[in-house]
Order: sequence, then C-alpha cells, then structure tokens
Amino acid sequence: MAPTEVPMPISAMPTRWGLFTGHQLGWMGAGALPVYVLLRAHLAAAEALLAGSPWLLAASALAFGRCQGRALDAFLGDWARFQIQPKVLLHPELFRAPDSARFTPVDARHRSALPWTRP
Repeated sequence: MAPTEVPMPISAMPTRWGLFTGHQLGWMGAGALPVYVLLRAHLAAAEALLAGSPWLLAASALAFGRCQGRALDAFLGDWARFQIQPKVLLHPELFRAPDSARFTPVDARHRSALPWTRP
C-alpha cells in the first residue's frame, strides 16, 4: 500500500531567516528602533543602549515569550480585547422572553445582588 500524503496549509508555516521567524525579527526591529534613533541623535553608544534597554527587553519578551502555550503578544492582545469588551450576563429564563428583554448588562457599577437573585 502506498503512503498517503496529508495536505498541510503552508500559509500558516512561519517563514524563517536563520534561527528567527519574521514575527520575531519584526519585534526585535521594533525594540532596536529607539536605540537607533538615539544613536542617530549622536548620543553615546553606552547611553543609547542604557536608555533603549527597556524597549529592547519588552520587544524580546514579546518576540520570544510564551504564555499558556501561545505567543506572548497574541496572548496579551486577546487579554486586552477581553478587558474592553462589554460584559453581559443572561438569566436562563430570559431566553423565553422577547429579544428586547433578553439582555441584562452587568458591570462594575452594580455592586448589589443581580436583579434575578434574592439576597
């Protein structure tokens, strides 16, 4: 029996330049940009590296860091989107109600018990 080829999407494969992916090189370039600007402004090399080191460290963390099995920049982007999205809780019996009465917004301003619970 001949082996069967399994199709694989090549668009999702990371492109590599040496040991780095394009994504990692982009973050490293973004981290090196402040140092480059400071060097072009005729700041001494040691001072430029010292002043730009927070950006270099942050870019390195975003380029190579992982959190819960995902790239750190993707994880932080999803976390930020989750934080700014509206939070809505639904009572199970409201599914039988008309659409206008289905949604009950609940956020940090409501410190008391939810409207469908009894204290």
